[in-house]
Amino acid sequence: MTPMVGRPEKCQAGASVGKAHRLAVLLAMPMLRNPRHERFAQALAKGLSGKAAYVEAGFRARDHAAEVEGSKLLRKPEVSARIAELQARQVRRLDVTVETICQELEAARAGAMAARQYSAATAASLGKAKLLGLITDKAEIETTVRRPMRDPGAVRQMSLQEWEERFKPKASAPQQGNDKPATKPEKAEPEDAVRIIDAIRQAKAARRVKSGST
Repeated sequence: MTPMVGRPEKCQAGASVGKAHRLAVLLAMPMLRNPRHERFAQALAKGLSGKAAYVEAGFRARDHAAEVEGSKLLRKPEVSARIAELQARQVRRLDVTVETICQELEAARAGAMAARQYSAATAASLGKAKLLGLITDKAEIETTVRRPMRDPGAVRQMSLQEWEERFKPKASAPQQGNDKPATKPEKAEPEDAVRIIDAIRQAKAARRVKSGST
């Protein structure tokens, strides 16, 4: 059964995005007649908000007024259908690009396997896996994780060599002209021990004086 297709102008203002998307695909509608409406649709399809797209299209409204007017313009059937068509076109273009590259890598892998060039086949398989996001390069992870932090006021990030020269502990230089190891300094006597020794000496001296007087 052939589905009936209505014209965009007969659609109600509250049509859903899904209906607008199917309508745009079936009709393959051309550019909008109003240049500002077309720029508004293209800006929204690129990911801008309704407020930003309204200003980007060339309208003079600003701030809250731009947000309100952009929302009104978005509810127009022909505008919403045009946005859905542009978004669907971008999705198809992205799918075709990734799919085409994957097919080329798969063909290269099959040819390498047939020629028994296993290293080339492995490289093609790895390239396909990276394209699909299944593998992350280990070197990129290590570079990101191990990169030294920079100072708060620095313009650029320090390299590893600069960081080591600045922050790595430096070995003490050997003493010149003396091959013998340095002698350890004598331990200082505790203050209490010094007082006891002085008291013993004074007591001995007092006994000598007393014994001499007798």
